[in-house]
Amino acid sequence: MTTWPSDSVWSPRTHNEQVYARAPNPAEFPEIPAISKSYWIREHRIDFEEECARTSLPTKVDVVIIGSGITGATVAYQISRSQPDLCVALIESRGLCTGATGRNGGHIGRPEVYHFRELAEEVGVKEALKLKKFGQKNRNMMIETINELDAVAEVDLRLNGTIVVFETAEEKEEFVADLESAKQHGHEPEGYLMKETSEVLSKVTINESKAQYGAAYLEVSGTVYPRKLVGVLLKAALKRMSALTIHAYTPASSVVSDFTAERYHYTVSTNRGEIKARAVFHATNGYASHLLPSLCGKDGVYGCKAHMLGVQPNKAAPDTCQLSRGFGYQDFWHWILQRPNHGPYLYGLATAEVVGDYNDNITLPENNQHRREMVQFLETVFPHHFEDIDVKRDVAYDWTGIQGFTKDGASIVGRPTKESPGEYVSVGHNGEGMGRCFACATVATDAMLSYLKENKSWTPPEWFPISFARNLGSGDL
Repeated sequence: MTTWPSDSVWSPRTHNEQVYARAPNPAEFPEIPAISKSYWIREHRIDFEEECARTSLPTKVDVVIIGSGITGATVAYQISRSQPDLCVALIESRGLCTGATGRNGGHIGRPEVYHFRELAEEVGVKEALKLKKFGQKNRNMMIETINELDAVAEVDLRLNGTIVVFETAEEKEEFVADLESAKQHGHEPEGYLMKETSEVLSKVTINESKAQYGAAYLEVSGTVYPRKLVGVLLKAALKRMSALTIHAYTPASSVVSDFTAERYHYTVSTNRGEIKARAVFHATNGYASHLLPSLCGKDGVYGCKAHMLGVQPNKAAPDTCQLSRGFGYQDFWHWILQRPNHGPYLYGLATAEVVGDYNDNITLPENNQHRREMVQFLETVFPHHFEDIDVKRDVAYDWTGIQGFTKDGASIVGRPTKESPGEYVSVGHNGEGMGRCFACATVATDAMLSYLKENKSWTPPEWFPISFARNLGSGDL
């Protein structure tokens, strides 16, 4: 889901006990990479994962990071850049990067002005502009890091643009109005409008009838292999930090604080023993409320299970038909990319999401309405590659993943409560993890490192949306 839902829109979906309940520990749904249904997990092995599962658990560290997806990996990487002498333990309930990051759509951006007017009305123009620029800030930081690590090929970064095709004339009109409003308020959007069918077809090969209303296009955008990116970040952090240890299959059962203790105020309990820490970073997104009761309920994070298919084209097509860009349809409620060399289409659909369901080992049944819609969509929009899709023959990958949602669409970045100044979070990214996590985790890591240095004057950078901040600055305690 990529819209910014108002409380009136969101509330009907979340007024039930299942949503308000504490999230389970993801270890209850163990994911074994070798047999995963996710394309990203099954097709790439993190080569140091088995060693991490055997690494001895430290008893005292400066920081415990809980979670090994894009957020946890970014935290470890940023610590290695800023304070490589710290002692850090990263723990993961399952295999490395087998949670939401190992199950997402792989897109790193989309045209940013969608819903600008609605957002400006809710949070004000200044904050709306920050929020709409934030995706590009996150993208730029991520690309800069990938380039610094000389890892463009290694993480399969493909900056061929992202196109979002309009389903209706009304959607196009709304986008145009948002585009003009953003410009009137001094923002020069990167995304631009394609008015003609021919313009759309010059960027992507689809059924001509589906291109009749035009599209929005973001040129500096595209896709990345999420699990490869996490592996590169963790490997770089391990190289820089002699006292960083990573522990797969090590679920945390509790985090307890004791401020009468000297220096090490937190105890993280796991299935392999306890770790004392000066600070704890929760990089658990949709599962955050399992360890943080303060993130249960309306002002917290809700788990939302999303569904994806990996469908192999069953018709031969010229190389010019390869989908080389990030593709969205109907305000990105359909998100699709194709793997190189006429590989499978990886396809997610927002209406197939299930709020409050955390079991990401169970996918949709074959006769599910949303699954049928997805198959029909591929046949209709990409007829050069698909015809009479046979689910058993052509669906090579079929998986679900747990997203973290909030009541208003804002991420939660900072401290979950004022009473626990050494606990930090970057969670609740509302289906836009790859478009938010790197920048959010970087800011929260900077705040945590300032806390460890006892810097009482730290404040978030000017570009960071205040809507995301929770007890983030030193003055918020």
